[in-house]
Amino acid sequence: MNEFQLTLMNITARRGTSVSELAKRVGYEPFLFEKIVTGKTRQVPVDFFIRIADALDLSTVEKDELVRSWAFGIERWNWSSSILSSPRRPAQRSAG
Repeated sequence: MNEFQLTLMNITARRGTSVSELAKRVGYEPFLFEKIVTGKTRQVPVDFFIRIADALDLSTVEKDELVRSWAFGIERWNWSSSILSSPRRPAQRSAG
């Protein structure tokens, strides 16, 4: 599960609805909505976040949280595990 999907699920749970119910309320084709939420496509309609925010009556903080999870969250899940688990070492400088 990607960060955007998790964030959206948390927000819908707080609002007492589900992601599938939200998909119906925003009026997008269910398959497209699922592909966006699961991160299978990064091509979102221009008003995607506006429709979600309106349907869920999100606060500014919640809107920012949702957009941030979309913009930054999905890529983090795709980072190589070797990069994440490798210890950090100081940069080596050559004498000269």
